[in-house]
Amino acid sequence: MIKSRQRFLNGGYYQPLVDAILNTINNCPLSFEQKLLDIGCGEGYYLQQLRNIAERSNANLELLGLDVSKAGVRLAAKRKLNALLVVDSAYKIPLFDHSVDTVLSVFSPISPDETARVLKTDGSLIMVGPGEEHLIGLTAHIYDQHQPHAGNFKALDDHPAFALQEQIEIKTTVTVNGADIFDLLTMTPYYWHANAEQQSKLSALDQLTTPIHFYLRIYQNKYPKRSITCCD
Repeated sequence: MIKSRQRFLNGGYYQPLVDAILNTINNCPLSFEQKLLDIGCGEGYYLQQLRNIAERSNANLELLGLDVSKAGVRLAAKRKLNALLVVDSAYKIPLFDHSVDTVLSVFSPISPDETARVLKTDGSLIMVGPGEEHLIGLTAHIYDQHQPHAGNFKALDDHPAFALQEQIEIKTTVTVNGADIFDLLTMTPYYWHANAEQQSKLSALDQLTTPIHFYLRIYQNKYPKRSITCCD
């Protein structure tokens, strides 16, 4: 799954999402002069895009990546991202309180409490989840009726630590070619719902045209900084 994700993303199919993420970070008060943690970094694709733009602009961007997958983090390390990478859970982040300026999470579950703890007060959480029409060209080959992914925003709904600042919708159509189609299937949860015949038909396709649809939400951390005393 991790290698399929790497091959598919390296094909540039999600470039509109990359552009939205980079633009959002650029519009932050610190722009690319900050410390950023990617929760669920996988094989490092989005960290790579951030490192590329930081190098082009000569920005002092400090990158951290966390993922529960050892295989994913090993692949990320091979990208030579000049980043601190760790295999660990999003529910027990091995960082000090209020130590990062921005947290990025693309399609990954998070712990709101842990995320608020490591974020600086008034720091930003950038969450990306699927829209209602995401990959319906793919799921049409699996389901009689499209079943949209539930997304990863539910954990933040009404959570006292985070205030929603903005929601950005990204929606366009892409044409996926050849072997990239099966990589797309393999990197999604839909792979486990496709039977052998459906998988075979998808792998035999020359092209697949489908909408890609994302919501990017920007939250501000309202978790107060804890006072440290001599007894702590």
